[in-house]
Amino acid sequence: MRSSLSHTVIDRVNAAQDRRIASRIRRDPRVLRMARANLRRWAARDGARVRPAFREWHAVLHGLNAGEIADFLRSDTPMARRLRQSSPMAGILSEAERRAIRRHYEKAGA
Repeated sequence: MRSSLSHTVIDRVNAAQDRRIASRIRRDPRVLRMARANLRRWAARDGARVRPAFREWHAVLHGLNAGEIADFLRSDTPMARRLRQSSPMAGILSEAERRAIRRHYEKAGA
C-alpha cells in the first residue's frame, strides 16, 4: 500500500506507535522477544553485510534493560528518530492499533 502521508506525518505516526510500544514494554518486557526475533531474522537476511541500522538496534535491544528501551522509544533524539525508520518492533501492536494511530494523524492533518 502506498502512503499518501507526508514524511512529517509518517514520523509522527511512528513516534506515536513507539510511545504505545514503550508502554507495553513497561507492562510486559517479554514483548521485546518479538523485536529481538525480528531483528535476528532481518539481520540474517543481510548475511555478512548487516545494515548499520540493524547493528544499532542490536546495541539498543541487547545493551539496555527494558525500561531504558522504553525510554529510548519515547525519546525524540536524532538516533531514535532515525531508527524508527527500521524498527524491529513490528508485530507488537496489532493491525487495528496501528490503523487507529494512523487515522488519528490523518484526521488531525498532522
